[in-house]
Amino acid sequence: MAYKLIITERAEELLDQCVYHILFRFKNEQAAKHLLDGIDKLYDRMEDNPYQFADCRDSFLKSKGYKEAVVTGMDYIIIFRVEEDTVYVLGIFHQLENYKEKL
Repeated sequence: MAYKLIITERAEELLDQCVYHILFRFKNEQAAKHLLDGIDKLYDRMEDNPYQFADCRDSFLKSKGYKEAVVTGMDYIIIFRVEEDTVYVLGIFHQLENYKEKL
């Protein structure tokens, strides 16, 4: 079953902030490209089967049905939820952030 992927405006803004931070604060184009490539791969996997990813580690978010996907080789995660045949990407965060407060 193929799932429909909806990336919220907030998630797009958060991704832009992450990339901007990597490019202009750390001046690391390779890391920014790695992040974007990793996110694209996770989006493809979410469209195939979003249930392959773990529930959120935060108990409150887990109780609301949120899941998380970790970008391989980086400390970034995608927070999303699944409703029927649609995956809603709600945010992209560094794992050290208090993402619960930002959702």
